[in-house]
Amino acid sequence: MIYKSTVHIAFLGPKGSYSHIAAMQYANCHFDRMVEYSCQRFNDIFTLVECRYAEYGVVPIENSNSGLINEVCDLLLNTRLLLVDEITIPINHCILVNSNTDVNRIQIIYSHPQPVQQCSRFLKNFSTWKIIFCKSSADAMETVAKLNQSNLAALGSMQGGAFYGLHSLLTYNLSNYQKNTTRFIILKNTNIEVVNNSMAIKTMIIVSVNQQSEKLCEVLKILQYYNIKKTYLKPRVLSYSKSDNIIIIEMMAHINDIYIQQVLIELRKISCLLKILGCYQCKSSASIVRNCNNNRFIYYIK
Repeated sequence: MIYKSTVHIAFLGPKGSYSHIAAMQYANCHFDRMVEYSCQRFNDIFTLVECRYAEYGVVPIENSNSGLINEVCDLLLNTRLLLVDEITIPINHCILVNSNTDVNRIQIIYSHPQPVQQCSRFLKNFSTWKIIFCKSSADAMETVAKLNQSNLAALGSMQGGAFYGLHSLLTYNLSNYQKNTTRFIILKNTNIEVVNNSMAIKTMIIVSVNQQSEKLCEVLKILQYYNIKKTYLKPRVLSYSKSDNIIIIEMMAHINDIYIQQVLIELRKISCLLKILGCYQCKSSASIVRNCNNNRFIYYIK
């Protein structure tokens, strides 16, 4: 369904970044044309959407291998923006070069640190390669394209490399884990009404409780009582507050469902803060059901 002809979307990194690819895929599903706002920081994305320079912001919230994006979770606590959708894309890392060359001729790899970490097993086979870190995968690909030398390569996506005229020397996914995906959330200044029907619907909230183990147990008991299954637990320390425990909870239900409303009433009684991040329709019911059965419901942030 096309919402309208043109949309302004903010994302992280230059063209060819995974965030750019996610933004394009989301726009292609819903709009005729996208006006791109490339940002250097996550905070810039939030600011552009909050100030209405961009209508949507696309930010990664978790990677299937490395877990939650901590900085994004921090920003969600203090924004007035709402989650209105999500999109998950595969992360397929490749060796990208300018021209036809043998893998044994490569001497230097340009990459962001995260792809290097995610492809560490493959890279161990080429211990003589020198790795030069860049601020993003897109910057790595752009550098290799500009230098145009046969002994240089970038570690990035085949789709991103196409923006810079690069092609894949090794076409298979080089990640340590073949099912490597990143989930992106879609942020908007205003809510998109979700019809409560049989389609898969997700509600996401943040709960803050005092740093006491019994409070955390109470939260879990409430969720269990109303059959809200805990399937993912992720502890970490907030960058600016160590006095409270913050829990981000995902529920496969509409915010207006009677039992969800009762859950919110019970959680408000024991929490310092309860914030509704958003309620939105999940486009792929099959993948949502699979994810719910594979430990991805609650994020516990300490």
